[in-house]
Amino acid sequence: MALSLPRVLEPETEQHSPTATEQASDLRVTADQLRRWSAQTALAIIDQGLTAAAGFGVNVLLARWLPAASYGAFAVAFAGYLFVSGFHNVLLLEPLSILGPARYSSGLPAYFRAQITVHVFLVGILSGVVLLAGIVVRQFAAANPLAGALIGGGLALPLMLLLWIVRRICYILKKPGVAVLGSAAYLLLVGATLALAWAFGEINPLSVFLLMGAASLVSSGLLLWRLKLGWGENSRGSAWSAVLRENWTYGRWLLSSAVLFATTSQLQTVLAAAFLGLGVAGVLRAMQIPSLVMTQIITAAGLLVLPVFSYDFGRQQMRRLRKHARIVSMGLASAALLFVLILAIFATPTERLLFGGKYASYAWFMPVLALIPVLNGFAMGYSVALRASQKPQFDLVSNLVSAPIGLLSAVLLMRWWGLPGAAASMVLAFAALSITTFVCFRMNSKREKFAGATP
Repeated sequence: MALSLPRVLEPETEQHSPTATEQASDLRVTADQLRRWSAQTALAIIDQGLTAAAGFGVNVLLARWLPAASYGAFAVAFAGYLFVSGFHNVLLLEPLSILGPARYSSGLPAYFRAQITVHVFLVGILSGVVLLAGIVVRQFAAANPLAGALIGGGLALPLMLLLWIVRRICYILKKPGVAVLGSAAYLLLVGATLALAWAFGEINPLSVFLLMGAASLVSSGLLLWRLKLGWGENSRGSAWSAVLRENWTYGRWLLSSAVLFATTSQLQTVLAAAFLGLGVAGVLRAMQIPSLVMTQIITAAGLLVLPVFSYDFGRQQMRRLRKHARIVSMGLASAALLFVLILAIFATPTERLLFGGKYASYAWFMPVLALIPVLNGFAMGYSVALRASQKPQFDLVSNLVSAPIGLLSAVLLMRWWGLPGAAASMVLAFAALSITTFVCFRMNSKREKFAGATP
């Protein structure tokens, strides 16, 4: 199955300067590309919106229904899930998106089957680690709600991440509409099963993770059936062990980044639970919920442009790659900043609508934490361009700068200011990540120009 990618211009030579007619033609081609991408962009936004709605709904309902300590336990376990998913991302999703279109465009179904086998092997190990942590907590503190949350997270982990990889396959195949089907099924299943669990009085962190895992399994099966990857076909040439080695060769640069990024993005929630209590961690997570909507939109944009950026790099269209990176970063940062302004104006009504006044005194945290997607949006275009250029070492550099800032600021600011210090630490860490990513992008661009790589 060949991958359908947008038509691009042939690289210009160093001796040829484009005429006004050629520049106009370049603009016409760009306009044609934008029209072709518009439908896929809309579907991608819908898909990510459905995923965001599911996560948004689960967190809002749990924040309303559960005691603060129980919701804090769910938040800490979910932070652990995100930490583990970072390894899954760098050893599976990133190689799948970068190397798949570049090296396996003529045999993608067999390649996808091999990657799903890698998923089963890799996530089985990571899931065991999370389950072991839950068992240890239960052994020493049976009444702690964190024990059930970790056990549920470990059991649901392989199923929830399976949906991630199948949805990513949809994006690579330029079929965001199929991904929409899976996300819609997941949203409906999670909503229905949570309602039933609430009606029977069985809402707790363990049951919620199990329900999310079951919904992910059903939705993943639906997508795999629609994609028709041909599981009975001979996949010779894409053996899962060879694909795993290839993933490792690419992803080893990013493993340290995954650990460091977890320090940047999740450490404050864990430290808040450890130093200030599970209830405070629950408040911090609840006030982050509105910003997760914009974060999901930014993620959708990154997923959509990553294969296109990778194709630009494969054709050595470096000038166009850099131009696309700037457009994506500026556009996403501007949209996220508008979201912050709206949220700042309507913070109190938003809190009342979501939580019924349960966290009224903390409503001002919502626009503060919504600065994180602004910083993520600004970094997204530049980060995707560096990853598409197969230079993941720059991602490591960015995280090497931001992680110590996140750790140090969390310890100091939480000690001085408590919960406000945790929120400020999160924003500072992402600011460092965003600025460093931009600096790395500029340095890499100058190096390419100096080396004569610019078309």
